[in-house]
Amino acid sequence: MRTSAQNQELLESLASKFKIIVTCVAFLSATAVCTAAGAAETAASCELPRINLSERPHVNGAPTKVTLGMLLIDIMHIDDVMQQFTTEFAVLQTWTDSRLKELAGCHFDQSQIWYPELTFMNSGKVFPAFPARAAVGPEGVVNYTQRYRGSLSFRHALHDFPFDKHTIQIALVPSRQDRHLYELVVDEDRILRLDEFTILDWTMGDISAHVAPARHPLTGSDVDVFYFEVPATRLYQYYLWKVLMPLTLIVAMSWSVFWINPDKFGPQIGMSATSMLTLIAFQFAMASILPHLSYFTLLDSFITAATGLVFLALVQSLTTSYLVSVGRAKIALQMDQTCRWVFPLAFIGIVAFVFGM
Repeated sequence: MRTSAQNQELLESLASKFKIIVTCVAFLSATAVCTAAGAAETAASCELPRINLSERPHVNGAPTKVTLGMLLIDIMHIDDVMQQFTTEFAVLQTWTDSRLKELAGCHFDQSQIWYPELTFMNSGKVFPAFPARAAVGPEGVVNYTQRYRGSLSFRHALHDFPFDKHTIQIALVPSRQDRHLYELVVDEDRILRLDEFTILDWTMGDISAHVAPARHPLTGSDVDVFYFEVPATRLYQYYLWKVLMPLTLIVAMSWSVFWINPDKFGPQIGMSATSMLTLIAFQFAMASILPHLSYFTLLDSFITAATGLVFLALVQSLTTSYLVSVGRAKIALQMDQTCRWVFPLAFIGIVAFVFGM
């Protein structure tokens, strides 16, 4: 049986715990009220003024100045045949809207305020990664950053393939009806690129950006176009060791017939035919890695000239075999001796002409 003192102690303990619970509940309630009040205050402070924000700032004034920066994050692939490149980049837009100067620190969807709507002149498919929300800074300076990933057109001629150099370009142009009332300006401090790219068979140079006027094809009016450019140089070592060097060896193999006695026309013709068939098989093997184009590149010119030399070696073997068969072995031997230096010199001339152009 508990004594009265023990009962009194138990009641005091329960009363103490009850006070603690009540205090915690009161604190949490007060915190929730304060949080709700703070959120309501923030929402009230970011409430847009009751004016037409769909129109650009100073609609009847000077063109709106839009500062543009770009961060090139990665270039993953260049498709020579489709004339496209796969890339990832971020566009940074800044403009001033004095109607929002009291809303510093607020964020708004693009549908809530006026914004400079820009579109890519490069045809292709790029997809935004961030929500379309703009941040308002002091004095109504609005910043909008969007990250894109996808493919854009990259028109480039491959006449110098595989020793070609090109300039990859991303072009932005205003797409609104009031496009002529935009003044695009390059933000030199925010024209950036990462040091390393995913692409392996190209090297990228120093980036640059500029704004230049262009005539709109529909309206005929001049509009500002923002150009972001990065030079690209193809790494030719793969084609040097996998295409040019084996092809040179095949051509040199066809010259061995000039050191075979014309009297032994069987081995001579066999070697020429083998060289020709080897070259044809090599071309079939290379068809999958070379761009399929409607015009000749440097590499195409070299392959065609090499094929012609191998075929001429075959024709020369047939000629000397015929001369031996009609009793003119001496002339056939003289032809072989002449071709021993004519064909190598012709090959050197082809290389100098094709790659020295």
